[in-house]
Amino acid sequence: MEEIRSTEVLDREILEDARKKAAKILKNTDDTLATQDRDWEKKTQEAVESIRNVYAERTKRETDEILARLPLDKRRLRTERAESLLVNAMNDFLSGLKRETLLSILERELLERFTDWAGREKGTSAMPAAQVRFSGLSLSETRELLKKVISELGRKAGNFAPDKTRVEDWDLKEDAAGADVSAAHKFPSVVINTQSLKIIASVEDAAGTLLKEKRAELAAALLGEGVLND
Repeated sequence: MEEIRSTEVLDREILEDARKKAAKILKNTDDTLATQDRDWEKKTQEAVESIRNVYAERTKRETDEILARLPLDKRRLRTERAESLLVNAMNDFLSGLKRETLLSILERELLERFTDWAGREKGTSAMPAAQVRFSGLSLSETRELLKKVISELGRKAGNFAPDKTRVEDWDLKEDAAGADVSAAHKFPSVVINTQSLKIIASVEDAAGTLLKEKRAELAAALLGEGVLND
């Protein structure tokens, strides 16, 4: 009987020791998990804070850039609008002119270019044979226009002899898409080609020059003095 009791005591001691070891292992495991949870939560918070800071900095930088560009963008938009209004106003003005006035504008443009040519070619008394492409004009209008310009050139350039230049011998054809003068030209235009020179004149070019030289005055008249601040 004594031996049986000794065995029971030993068994209880072994079981108790096992329970203690198991309890210690469980506690260590819980402590390890708790530590890992705290570390993970800390790392997560740090990561979230880092992301938040990055996006906050990016948002601030982009906001600053937008605010810095805003005045320039507003000025650019106002300038583009003013330019569009000026061009449209000029086109409306040209569209309202009489045919004779449009042809007179083109005549002055051609005469100016012919005069420049005559000034450079002082030893030449006649225009060489030319190929002429016209747009917004009839054949008869183009021929008559060229004759008038050559006649006037004879009065302005002492070395030039109009009677030596025969427009009737020139190659005159209406311009087509892809030729020297764009088919998109709405108003009369002429291109003259020879072996030594090329002359381009159009009502639109004359209007463009006027816009360039008198832009401020035209813009102020059309949009008010405040537009000059742009």
